[in-house]
Amino acid sequence: MSIIFSKSCEYGLQAVLYLSQRPNESPALLRDIAQDLNIPYHFLNKVLQTLTRDNIVVSHKGSNGGFALARSPKEIYLLDIVRAVDGDSFLNGCVVGFPGCGDENPCPVHPQWKKAKKMILTMLQKKTLAELGKGLDLKLDYIHSLRRETLAGSARNGK
Repeated sequence: MSIIFSKSCEYGLQAVLYLSQRPNESPALLRDIAQDLNIPYHFLNKVLQTLTRDNIVVSHKGSNGGFALARSPKEIYLLDIVRAVDGDSFLNGCVVGFPGCGDENPCPVHPQWKKAKKMILTMLQKKTLAELGKGLDLKLDYIHSLRRETLAGSARNGK
């Protein structure tokens, strides 16, 4: 569960990282991305269409079709993806949910949240997909093991 990004944004970040690991930047089928990342197919389709409109991914039609990155992983920053899916105001809210929270009318944790937001924004501005792709194979292996456990549990329970 994320306290910063929407579920759509989380899925977008995961899918784009997945695409960044494709050999020779080859397209990946939507169903393969959804299955490999354990993301609902139709939900992921909407997220990828949003990322296509913002020129982060491209959609290829035909027998060799699928989704691929629109540019090099070295040229795509995490902030590009977050802004495409969640917009520019993703860090504007109060961390504890109070309306009207800000410098003029702060909540009890506003000063700390303000510092944290600045650190998060800086990280998102500086990290590229190329930098984050290292070690992604271990995370994908973990996701696959969770799916296998879930399927095995369903089979045991007769579902």
